[in-house]
Amino acid sequence: MYKIQLTMEKSFRYSICEPLNPEIIEKGQIDQKQIVKTFQEFPWGKYLTDSANAKDTEIYYSPSLEFENTSNKNGLTASAVGDPGNFEFYLFYKRPKMGSKLFGLIKKLDENYISDITGQTEKDVIECLNALIRDDVNFLENKFK
Repeated sequence: MYKIQLTMEKSFRYSICEPLNPEIIEKGQIDQKQIVKTFQEFPWGKYLTDSANAKDTEIYYSPSLEFENTSNKNGLTASAVGDPGNFEFYLFYKRPKMGSKLFGLIKKLDENYISDITGQTEKDVIECLNALIRDDVNFLENKFK
């Protein structure tokens, strides 16, 4: 008798926010092996410089990258804030999560439950991206407590 082992291939998508563009730019699918590299090569400093040189009314977003595992709907968004030469990241973790209302009497699934943390370094973001890639929801839940 043969044993068949099925492994589910993970599928990821990503989008970007440019500070001076009012539209969120959907980039489509991305290979999980390219996620960290895409984050590292994103022109964070350039976008922060663009923001620093623009009027407040011309700025729509902080420079941001969102990655989502399309099979389980878990996603991370990294957003840079601060000076172009000295910035930090805000991280947003989106996932489906059960929530309670009316003192716990009613439970409802929130498809886009979001937690955030501030003051993150490039290393922190890469740790979280790697956890997203390997589906380590325990790591992410603990990080975003």
